Amino acid sequence: MEQFQEELIQIKEILKNSPQGMSVTEIARALNKNKHSVGHYLGILQVSGHVQMRNYGKAKVFSLSSRVPLDSLLGYTEDMIIVLDKDERVVRINEPFLASIQKKRTEILGHLFSSLDLKGTSAEGIIEQLQQSLKNGILDQEIEIKKPVLKFYRQKILPAVFDDGKQGMIIIIDDITAKKTAELALRSSEEKFRLMAENLQDGIIINENGRIIYANNRVEEIFGYSHDELSALSPPDLAAPEDKKRVKKIIEDCLISRNIPPDLRFWIVRKDGSRRYIYNRITSIEHENSLLHYIIITDLTDWKIAQEALENQLGFLQHMIDTFPSPFFYMDIKGRYLGCNLSFSQLIGKSFIEINGKTSDEFLVPEDAGVLNAHNGDLLKKTGLLTYSGTVTLSGKTSQTITIQKSIFSTKDGTTAGIVGLILFDKER
Repeated sequence: MEQFQEELIQIKEILKNSPQGMSVTEIARALNKNKHSVGHYLGILQVSGHVQMRNYGKAKVFSLSSRVPLDSLLGYTEDMIIVLDKDERVVRINEPFLASIQKKRTEILGHLFSSLDLKGTSAEGIIEQLQQSLKNGILDQEIEIKKPVLKFYRQKILPAVFDDGKQGMIIIIDDITAKKTAELALRSSEEKFRLMAENLQDGIIINENGRIIYANNRVEEIFGYSHDELSALSPPDLAAPEDKKRVKKIIEDCLISRNIPPDLRFWIVRKDGSRRYIYNRITSIEHENSLLHYIIITDLTDWKIAQEALENQLGFLQHMIDTFPSPFFYMDIKGRYLGCNLSFSQLIGKSFIEINGKTSDEFLVPEDAGVLNAHNGDLLKKTGLLTYSGTVTLSGKTSQTITIQKSIFSTKDGTTAGIVGLILFDKER
């Protein structure tokens, strides 16, 4: 390259004054050289990175490269950089690298990289790894250094061509410890979440923009479908016939208002045809450009069956109570009504819904309330049957004398739970 220095300098000066670029013919005319020689000079400059070429149809246009001086690059980066010639001798090294190996520049420049002995320094492990990479031809890899403290680096070895046309290489070491530590922490957190989620008795679904991105094994057990099959099904598809219309309406309303209900209960039909009753608790979060739904699914089938059996039993008992001709009621130990029969509702002129959980004072005139509440305190202190009479004007009727028979009822463990009352009229006595 040295023998053509004058011509190469002239070409760079010509291109410097022609930022739009010039063809080989134009450069040859300006130099008063033949095109073959100019093409050879341009090839040298292109290989060394001084000029760049672009094609315009069949024409080749050359212009000066936009170059950043290597020394400036070495000084402006926090990455560790070392430059080797073709014989792998150190020709440049930046300050971060020198600080890491705890050496002066004069102790490193000109030495073979493979001969560097940096035992006892914090960069000992890095140098050993780089020497091994050069030996094995590994250009890009992660490096894990365990001593003196755990550190992670990204090593890149890039080919380079210097101003004199000679080849070499640039080694860049990027400290990725913070990034790698965060990745490991995230991976550990995800693993803990997975272990927790897979051992819960509840199903967990994470839905992002209408697509299931996570479902634990319990979800498949509850629905009887695989993860892929569930991804193709919507809640109305899974709902039992009696709940399908209601669930579909809720989903359609949600799509319009984006107001997701916090919970949703309905019967489903599993893949094998069996039925389950599920309770879905839903949390919605908008994150960046995504809408995330976290759904916890509890199988309440056994509870639902027991509840329906209890409701059927209570319905039967209420039917029996309603067929009893005399007014009948029961209240807790604080005088709040827990139930009554149809005759009692007709007597006071109010439905059970209107009196449920209320005391007599809240829906009767004081005189009538006093009669119905009389002797409650005495009865709670002494068990047995208590009978007394009083005059009332219930539901706006004329005054009439009634007889009330009261007794207490208890829980399974014998604790007094409330009072049962039966109203008799004089003609029934």
